[in-house]
Amino acid sequence: MYEVFADLHIHIGRTKNNKPIKITAARSLNFENIAKECVERKGINIAGIIDCASPYVIEDIEEFLRNGEARELANRRNNI
Repeated sequence: MYEVFADLHIHIGRTKNNKPIKITAARSLNFENIAKECVERKGINIAGIIDCASPYVIEDIEEFLRNGEARELANRRNNI
């Protein structure tokens, strides 16, 4: 068994291109800022993004993957 730090309820306020996602969330809460804050400052291994079904957020995530700033994890179902 291993230890994992997670936040499973994160809301996104805006996209990288400043398109609104959740009006009541802070404008600085875009996917890139959240991901970097989770990894660099908080040491979070898993982040649950509530608004990730938004097409604009999906675009931000795909760009993050294309640029190599993030990577998809291998299927670990059988390894847990």
